Amino acid sequence: MQFEQFFSSAIEVAIATAGFSGIVVILGQRGQGMWNQADLARVSLLLQASFIAIFLSFLPLVLDGAGVSTSMIWRVGSGCFIVYACIAIPLRRRAILRVRSEDPTYSARLLFVLLPVVLFLVGLQLYNILALGSGWPFVLTVVFEIGVALLAFVRLLRMLWERSAG
Repeated sequence: MQFEQFFSSAIEVAIATAGFSGIVVILGQRGQGMWNQADLARVSLLLQASFIAIFLSFLPLVLDGAGVSTSMIWRVGSGCFIVYACIAIPLRRRAILRVRSEDPTYSARLLFVLLPVVLFLVGLQLYNILALGSGWPFVLTVVFEIGVALLAFVRLLRMLWERSAG
């Protein structure tokens, strides 16, 4: 399998991103029990994206160790991402609606911008299952999820800086 080093690095980045969220929680007002629905939604998004990136990075390594053929590894991984996306999209939508009911000024523009990308990735993974059986579409999903986690982390840091400056 040609992506072993990438997946090992992706695991490290995803774990580090999830760990840094703890620093944000401890340093910010959130660490004092002052959580609001927007903060919870952002931390949830960060952890969800980090953990799925970790899972998707471990999956090919485990399947390769079990002797599964390379094209089947990518098909199984693509299928797992499709299942995850079908579960995560409604959950994230519900979380956005819950936050908006508490805070009408809450903006979820980033998630609405990312939704077409997720739908494109789901279509690409479906094509990977049916025709390609290649690694690059699956790797693209792992990179995307790490990117989402990093964006959520940056948003949490920005909120921390804005609150401490104000």
